[in-house]
Amino acid sequence: MKNETKKRVEVSVGVIENDKNEILICKRNKKGDHIYGLLEFPGGKIEKDETPIDCLIRELYEEVNIIIPTTTTSSSSSSSSSSHSYSNLANINSIIKLIEIVEFEFEEIICNIHFFKVNLHNISTIAKPKENQPMFWIKKTELNHLQFPEPNKNIIQLLNQNKI
Repeated sequence: MKNETKKRVEVSVGVIENDKNEILICKRNKKGDHIYGLLEFPGGKIEKDETPIDCLIRELYEEVNIIIPTTTTSSSSSSSSSSHSYSNLANINSIIKLIEIVEFEFEEIICNIHFFKVNLHNISTIAKPKENQPMFWIKKTELNHLQFPEPNKNIIQLLNQNKI
């Protein structure tokens, strides 16, 4: 398929680390999917009018039940109000950090993947699969021996070198 006819897709992906320095991975189990059977970091497509961080927070909850604290109470106003503009929160930077954006051309689509490091060290949330997908916590050193989509390979190398 020629490049100009391929659909472009924006995706946010979370490289999630727990307090045991393990990384959360899921197995793609949707038959007919272009990466069926491969392992992946949780995430998904960025919806219209959604920022990459907003997408990541939504997808982590929808796929693996991870709740990133995103609601803050404003003390500057006379009444309490909640803010749900996730990407504007100051404390989000201590939890979620952009690693890199990778453009990758699959057979059917061109995908811009926003890879984020998600630190769960001080967050009390329990990951569990919500889409009937196999889910595992894996030591960084074991990631090299597993099958991931091509765009993830640089991220795995950076993890093994302790650069992220």
